[in-house]
Formats: sequence, C-alpha cells, structure tokens
Amino acid sequence: MMKLATAFAAGLSAALISVTGFAQEPEGAGADPRIGKEVRNICFGQNINGWKGVKGEDDVVLLKRSVSDWYRVELAGACDYRVLRSAFAIGIDSRPAGGCVSRGDVIIVSDSPGFDRRCVITKMYEWNEDAALGDDDDDREED
Repeated sequence: MMKLATAFAAGLSAALISVTGFAQEPEGAGADPRIGKEVRNICFGQNINGWKGVKGEDDVVLLKRSVSDWYRVELAGACDYRVLRSAFAIGIDSRPAGGCVSRGDVIIVSDSPGFDRRCVITKMYEWNEDAALGDDDDDREED
C-alpha cells in the first residue's frame, strides 16, 4: 500500500508541475533553436503528412502539415521515443472532429497490431529542422 501511495504522490507532483508550467517555454527551448513560437492549433488538409520522434525526448512528436511545415507537439501519456520511432500509424482524436488539433486533443499511436497508445497534447510549437544546432548537438540522429 505504501508503494502505491508513493507512486500516486509522485504522479500527482508531476501533474502539478505540468499544469503550473503551462506558460513556460519547453525545457531546453533556449538551447534548441529549432523550437519556434507556441501555437494554439494545427490544421491539416485531410491527413497528417508525416511524423517522427525527437531522439532522446519522450512524449514529443514532430508532425508534418505540408511539404515544409513541421510542428513540435508535446504529449502526456506513454508515447516515448521508442514507441514513436516504431509506430506504423498515427492519428488524432480531436474535438470537434474537423481537421485541426489543439491542446487537450489526443494523439493515437499504433506501434503493434491491435495496440494503440493515447497521449494528450499539452503544447505545440513551430519547428524548424534547418535551424543551426550547437556543436554539442552534432550527434543528433535524423529520422
């Protein structure tokens, strides 16, 4: 019972940090020039044109809207880098259904047949893959 209470308290602390940190920039935003301004929603024509994880970051997915429009989407749930990298399908459960996603909508990741993970969108940012990284980031993998 004590382990359960400790796990609950740790989870509650993480949830409170997530809620109170809403107005802050993403962790490492100053160090990563690829992260642009925060956006309220992302509207897709009909489908997501592509996605990929960010190496070394869990609960973050990059969504491609058009040929050159990428967005960094931060998530709450079980959508770690390994899951996103091996996913064979990704979808969005938005309210109301209409082609645009915003904070509180759900990303659905299928990483094996019959098993979907649901992760809630917490923040979204413009993403510029071509922005220069520092010398210490040269070993980042391009997926």
